[in-house]
Amino acid sequence: MAKIHSNLPFSERMNYPHHIAVIADGNRTRAKEKWLTPMDGHLEGAKNAIALVKHLFNTTPIKVFTWWFLSTENMTNRSETELGFIFGIFKLIGNDLDDFMIEHQISFRRVGSPVGLPDDFLTFLTEKQKKFSFSTDKAIVFAINYGGRDEILRWIKNIPQNTDLQSLTEADFSSYLDFWALPPVDLVIRTKGDVARRTSGFMARRIGYAELYFSEKKFPDLDFAEITKILGRFDSVSDQRNFWK
Repeated sequence: MAKIHSNLPFSERMNYPHHIAVIADGNRTRAKEKWLTPMDGHLEGAKNAIALVKHLFNTTPIKVFTWWFLSTENMTNRSETELGFIFGIFKLIGNDLDDFMIEHQISFRRVGSPVGLPDDFLTFLTEKQKKFSFSTDKAIVFAINYGGRDEILRWIKNIPQNTDLQSLTEADFSSYLDFWALPPVDLVIRTKGDVARRTSGFMARRIGYAELYFSEKKFPDLDFAEITKILGRFDSVSDQRNFWK
């Protein structure tokens, strides 16, 4: 946790999370309520993601923002048309944030399995990671084709044959996982929490001590006022986060 910088608009006495992860749920539901297509919902979600990223990095001392928008299950239960549109949206977000990430020296990271992702999309993500690889500790993370169980399964399948499992430490194990180089998640926000108060396997090994917040808002409606309320709640419980003390 970090105290906010005094030149930012929030109270410098507040405690803020270093790493915020958002399980973005409700794009399609929000679109259905407005008699729009699922693609319209994803586009509104993308626009909101861009606004939230800029808002958080501009007004808080956040270091890492992780956005889980496409799970391994989504890769099998969404149509090719919808998936293609989603990949296009990720490109839209990535390109829109270019200047902002350069200005703030924010790195780009992708986590998740590359299996099933289109070649041109993987190329796009790889080029982004190379272009935005700053030496700072700030990062924006896209969790694409990601699942917590799949992450561990991929590690098991790719474990070096000469690994001495008996002497394996937790740090060794973590170093093989997708989020190994990132700080622990302090705060997980799940939208559409009125019907989904669960983490759905997200970062199965990494969020055991994270604060969980289930917002009833659909992701396109997760506005600055709601974020302020969520961060206020995080601050109110932060002094009680004594873990092993």
